[in-house]
Amino acid sequence: MRRWVKILFLLFLLAGGAIICAIRWQAWFGMPAEPHWNGETIDYVFPTFEQDTTPQSLDILVLGDIHNQLTRADYDTLALRLPQADLVAQTGDWMERGQVYYRQLLLREWSNSRLYGMPAIVCPGNHEYSKGLRKTLSDAWSDTFTYPHNGPVGVPGANYYIDMPDLRFVVIDTNPLDRLVYLTRTATWLEKTMKEAGNRYVAVMMHHPVHSAGKGRANPLIYSAFRHALGQADLVLAGHDHSYMRHAPFVVLNTAGKPKPQRPHLHAEATDTVPVYGVIHISDPESEKSCLLFKVYRLGDNTLVDSLYVSHD
Repeated sequence: MRRWVKILFLLFLLAGGAIICAIRWQAWFGMPAEPHWNGETIDYVFPTFEQDTTPQSLDILVLGDIHNQLTRADYDTLALRLPQADLVAQTGDWMERGQVYYRQLLLREWSNSRLYGMPAIVCPGNHEYSKGLRKTLSDAWSDTFTYPHNGPVGVPGANYYIDMPDLRFVVIDTNPLDRLVYLTRTATWLEKTMKEAGNRYVAVMMHHPVHSAGKGRANPLIYSAFRHALGQADLVLAGHDHSYMRHAPFVVLNTAGKPKPQRPHLHAEATDTVPVYGVIHISDPESEKSCLLFKVYRLGDNTLVDSLYVSHD
């Protein structure tokens, strides 16, 4: 057999092996095996506000990374601390993994708590995505949260905005930003969505932060693509870093994720390593002075950690 035939045959075998490895990558190096759920199956979809139907004054409970670590008692405690809350916002990684088991675990702890039935605004975290050769948003996330299909690209309802009388809440899915088409369309949509907000305050939520709070967790692509546009927002919420940091209007929250070392940040106005939660308060625009007030409290003892005040007047 001629040498070039042998070389072609060898290349064919190598290509075939590479294809098989690519197909099996997800099984070998992707998500771990899903635990078996032994409890009663709970079917529940978090409600969300319809456009322009929220009260003039509202309070939003903001949760950072959770990873299935909050219990029903924790949710009850948060509800008692903020009895006037109108809805919950969560920065992604609410579930430890995007699998049915962890969805059921979330719903088990949420159900029958004092927060059950409250509308939620949530963005996908990296833990809601499957790992491997191709990242895909899990069905567990889509089965739990449904949102308007008014975003640019990607999974319907993963990029969206919700309008309230004095607030436009914009959610960005930062997981597929390594794709150029997704990145450019998302950036264009974001600028357009912010400009069309009118006199409303603009709060933007995304899982991966523009200014990283954790060591070795910088996101240069997100920083270069969005920092100028998001610098025009009144509040930008993120998670992922398992630490707290504010560099107004950018805020990184962690509520129940395992704390990680902080990254020295020369421009940070406030930092903390303990689990926290936030509260957004929008005042009645018919009062003397309309404002957006954001306060951050420690989860354990409810100590006020930080606050941010914004007024368009």
